Amino acid sequence: MKQRRPGRAALLAATALGIACGSDEGRGSAPPPEVVVATARLGAVPDRRVYVGNVRAAREVEVRARVRGYLLEQRFQDGQRVSEGDVLFRIDPSSYRVMLAEAKGDLAAARAEAKRTQLEFERAQELALDDVVSASVLDARRAERDAAQARLESAKASVRGAELDLSYCTVTAPLSGRIGRRLVDVGNLVGASGEDTVLAHIVQIDPINIYFAPTERERLEVLRGAREGRIPSQREGNVPVAIELGDGTRYPQRGVVDFVDPTIDPRRGTVTVRAVVPNPDDVLKPGEFVRIFAIFPDLTDAVLVPQRAILEEQGGSYVLVVGDDGGVEQRGVEIGGVHDEMQRVVSGLAPGERVVVEGVQKARPGQKVAPRPLEPGGGDSASEPHPGSG
Repeated sequence: MKQRRPGRAALLAATALGIACGSDEGRGSAPPPEVVVATARLGAVPDRRVYVGNVRAAREVEVRARVRGYLLEQRFQDGQRVSEGDVLFRIDPSSYRVMLAEAKGDLAAARAEAKRTQLEFERAQELALDDVVSASVLDARRAERDAAQARLESAKASVRGAELDLSYCTVTAPLSGRIGRRLVDVGNLVGASGEDTVLAHIVQIDPINIYFAPTERERLEVLRGAREGRIPSQREGNVPVAIELGDGTRYPQRGVVDFVDPTIDPRRGTVTVRAVVPNPDDVLKPGEFVRIFAIFPDLTDAVLVPQRAILEEQGGSYVLVVGDDGGVEQRGVEIGGVHDEMQRVVSGLAPGERVVVEGVQKARPGQKVAPRPLEPGGGDSASEPHPGSG
């Protein structure tokens, strides 16, 4: 009887099994993957902290009509610059001139009465010395004199009040700045029902204020820098700021921090800081948002790694550290600013430690890799100058 040969399918299966076994053996003896590493180093970098700032007027006032009357005149163009003391509006002064004339008449009468009662009192004094009039008569003359003197003072006050009301008919600018549009047209009655009618608004925009809100963590960093002597302990007046406008252009004027709120906002965990900035050309407008760079003294011992070594996950930032034995460790870090494509590491990494910059997908925590140093000039190219630098 003829022996049966193995089928073609069986031969193919055996061949595939042999290949699979061979590949498993090859994997077991494969060398660790190669990655490129960079060494964390110490360096000097500028300490610039960027925030979103809200521009606000340094001062803002309402121009009000303080007396009742018809608005006769407007002496400014809506939106123009005004100086303190400039005449803005005129209110009909006719009735107030009449009141002032009446008050002056009452003052003249009170002055004459005071003079008469003074003479009567002096005459009574002389007669009392000769026992011609009684003490009660002298007391009566004294009381008349004192009452007349009081009416005289009241009449003087009435004149001053009438003069003040008349002066209010000329409405002047209480400060220098830019005035908005008029809120009442000429010809309307203002100050009706005893209320001070708002006529316009004036904002002082040179200098102008910018408010921003560092976090509690950043505040503690600044306090630590103050304890080390690198940052002035008194920040007001000692921390300059640079501004970047909404379109990315650099604002030519620098400002300075002039106020730090003594309390922390419990809802946001931030502290309110104000900077005062020159604004001679009205470039900055109240209400707009800008980027503001707080400029602190340079950091001379910053830990730096290439920016591409920093990886992100939901819990924060981390790096892959390669040990002396080639083992990979994932380590969380706290990062600062970026300077010429070099990332400052605030905490979590020591100078001299190696981090993976290329081949991150091959480096798995707990496994070994073959590290290759980053070649000189192999780092990222220099970034564009920071608006707060220089």
